[in-house]
Amino acid sequence: MNDRARVPFALVGVLLLVSSTTLTATVGTEAPTDRPSVDRVMDGATAESVTALRGAADEAATEAAASPVTRPANTTAGRALNDSQPFRDALRLRLYLAARERLAPVAVERGGVTATASLPPVEPTTGGYREAIERVTVERAGADEAALRVTVENVTLTATRNGRQVAETERSPTFVVANPALLLHDRTERFERRATAPVTDGGVARRLTARLYPIAWTRGYAQHGGAPIANVVGTRHVELATNDALVAEQRAVFGAADPDGHRGVAAAGRRVATTDALLGAGGDKAWVDAVLRGADEVRPAGSATRPVGTWREEPPAAEVPVGVNRSADHAYAAVVGIDGGDGLSHRIDRAHTVEARVDVSVDRRGGHSSGRRSPGSGWTPVDERRETTVSLVATGGAADDRAGWKTRRTRGFDATETTTVTRTWRRGNRTRTTVETSERRYRVTVAVRARTVPIDDVSSGRLDGALAVATDRATDEAFRESGGFRTAARTAVADGWEPTTATATAERTVSLADARGDLRRLREATRNHTVRLPAPAVGAGRANPPARLRESLADRREELLGPSAPSAVARARRAVRAAYLDALATELDARAAEQAETNAGIANALGERLPADRLDGALAAHRAARRPDSPHLADPAGNLSLAVDTGPSYLTTGPVARDRIGARGGGEVTPLATRNVNVFTSPHDGVAQSIVDRIPYLGADRVALSTAASALRAADETPGTDTATLDREVESATAYVRGELVAAMVDEGVSETAAREALETDAGTAEAALALANGTTADRAAVTVADSEAERDRLRVRLRTTLDEALTEEGARPPRSATTPIPEDLRAEYSDELQTMTSDALEAELAEQRERVLGKRLGALPAGLPVAPVPGYWYATANVWYVEAGGQYERFVVRADRGGPAGAVAYIRDGRTVRVGPRNVRLGTAERVPVRVSTAVVVVVPPGPRGVGDTDGVADERSSGWPP
Repeated sequence: MNDRARVPFALVGVLLLVSSTTLTATVGTEAPTDRPSVDRVMDGATAESVTALRGAADEAATEAAASPVTRPANTTAGRALNDSQPFRDALRLRLYLAARERLAPVAVERGGVTATASLPPVEPTTGGYREAIERVTVERAGADEAALRVTVENVTLTATRNGRQVAETERSPTFVVANPALLLHDRTERFERRATAPVTDGGVARRLTARLYPIAWTRGYAQHGGAPIANVVGTRHVELATNDALVAEQRAVFGAADPDGHRGVAAAGRRVATTDALLGAGGDKAWVDAVLRGADEVRPAGSATRPVGTWREEPPAAEVPVGVNRSADHAYAAVVGIDGGDGLSHRIDRAHTVEARVDVSVDRRGGHSSGRRSPGSGWTPVDERRETTVSLVATGGAADDRAGWKTRRTRGFDATETTTVTRTWRRGNRTRTTVETSERRYRVTVAVRARTVPIDDVSSGRLDGALAVATDRATDEAFRESGGFRTAARTAVADGWEPTTATATAERTVSLADARGDLRRLREATRNHTVRLPAPAVGAGRANPPARLRESLADRREELLGPSAPSAVARARRAVRAAYLDALATELDARAAEQAETNAGIANALGERLPADRLDGALAAHRAARRPDSPHLADPAGNLSLAVDTGPSYLTTGPVARDRIGARGGGEVTPLATRNVNVFTSPHDGVAQSIVDRIPYLGADRVALSTAASALRAADETPGTDTATLDREVESATAYVRGELVAAMVDEGVSETAAREALETDAGTAEAALALANGTTADRAAVTVADSEAERDRLRVRLRTTLDEALTEEGARPPRSATTPIPEDLRAEYSDELQTMTSDALEAELAEQRERVLGKRLGALPAGLPVAPVPGYWYATANVWYVEAGGQYERFVVRADRGGPAGAVAYIRDGRTVRVGPRNVRLGTAERVPVRVSTAVVVVVPPGPRGVGDTDGVADERSSGWPP
């Protein structure tokens, strides 16, 4: 028994007995009599009535806790309770009825005067019960709010002498009672809210997610590594994690948890950790016995080992590393011309190209006009002749550089533009001629300028040194095109000026071989560039790794470009690197767009079962699983010590007798029901395929070669499976891809015979297809036929890019109709065999039996969703389990030990009907405490043929009691 509260509550009791009482007199009448005697007797009656009321309040609160009303009955008394606070109203009614009963015998006599106390009677109607409730006010009080502050209105004190009334008054005493009934109710209500709260809020659902995460993650990685695991997340894992979450929530809310519940979690955790139910069907009698008996038989005394359900270590690979990988090859191929035009030569030449132009600036300095414009009124113009001449006087002068352009030559002029206009006029038969002359003076500057051709991310270069000859050629050509200084000046004054331009390219200071070598080094540096993203976010479609790679490389761009300098060599190097980085950014942008389509498909698939906000809450709980829980409340009610007792202490998914768990009634109950749905059972099921189909060129009726080959390999390891059709389709797709690679090798100068021999293999159809699809065969062929490292590198890149493109073609993708039936048949067969294995035993021989009979076959089946379905960019396989659990405690008891003669107060929720008063009227029901949670668990593993997911043929796994 926890006795931490004994001394404090004893002290509280003493204080309350001597504390002042608030009394409000509302009506007072008395006959003339001996005033001192009446006052003394009324004071005595007041003290007696408060003592009686205090006892009534403590008794009512204790009874209300033992039979709490959480749902009002549809009865006369039940309808008097407010639906929003039925427990408090029931307590107030109980208190009023107990107060009337306790006040009835109160009688105090002083000097021949007798005083009595009373409360108005309660009419047995809804209105009458409501009036009684409203005469009582109850609220939590005390430093820890573990006591009750009570006010009772309309207490009538009456004084009589010789049977004749001499005085009467109404009072409303307020007093405090050391009873924690309201505290116990509020804490239990809080626990109930958190046991049914969505995963977006704090509570059991979030704790469940945090506990399932490391279990699913560890088992998923084990399956990916080859362990014979058919069911990554099973019923017993959900059961165990739910119970551990409930025990943790009890401790957080009450400061204590049911010790039998803790031992049950330990027992279940130990059994799952050592023998691990893979079917997770639940309901085995041996399992129920084990978890309800506790952990003593399965856990050595004093062992500090934490059960699996309370794992808190950070799960391995909580983040997914995503690299540039083959995108680097595609960008490199685009720049050096492996896949088409030679962009490398263009960039080198551009870095050695000088651009020149002739600029003319014209500044007007003044002018004047002479002559007549018109001979007078009435004359009509009939002819006009205009003549313009420009005269130049050389003045020398210079021109400044402009915005990157360097002035190479310049000449200045004073220009005079003379315009003579001769007009002929007529009036009647007469004609007349007028002459008008105007002069305008200008300062004209002609400049021949040059610059290195601008290149993004490359600084301007020097025009001398390696580019001196090209600079002279360009400026000479531009000058010739302009016609010379005087022609340019006259043209600018007379007609305006459009700059004349010319370019010239110097001999390369950087060879193609050197440029390719530098790009190879940059390619490898960027190929190994990675970003790390939260694995659950990747698997749930909440992250876009290629977009993050693009952003991350943009942040490193200046570093990757290398030093900036004006020399031709440095500019060529940066120009080539900039071209590669631009091509890589384009490649990653394309990948990001495809990833966005994949993410949208994942969101659609998961949204059918879990709203977006709930999924975000589950991902937040994943992150919480990596951090230790906040410290538990050691004493949530101040000096009051609470204890929790539940029935059953551990909610099993199998049936249990009511009498075994101390529950009311007979027969059996199933305390907990669970359901978990594996969303992506395989890469070619309907859900996964609908996501892959969002990438347009992948096609809706075909599957990836690697997926079909993995299914074929699993079938090959199961004797008696008919694989003829799938074998033919995989062989055909392999031949198509091999043919594309042969053609690429021939283009690179390899003989067709040598190319075919380099791509051949002695492996079976499935293994050969897998080696071809993952690039192993292509890399081996490049090493086989090429003589030098440079040739091997070029051929390897050519084959990788050709492979990526070929795998997207229809000829390289076997029909879905030939692929899907085999894995589905194998899963059904495995499910039947697993059911047979576990029908007679709990787990003792299951692991050995399963590994002997099904281990290799189960590990061969592919599962999960390739997060990046585009060939060449597969960086992870993900799966999602949608998990639900529902049930209730048949009995939920919270006890508060007050110490001393007051004894404990027990708050009991067990579904009983609550009655009250001398008429035994029905008030409502003490509802059982429910559990309702739903969440999602995301597991992400590295790429590989196995993937991750349930391969036992049961995608929608439900315990025997589902739905709850």
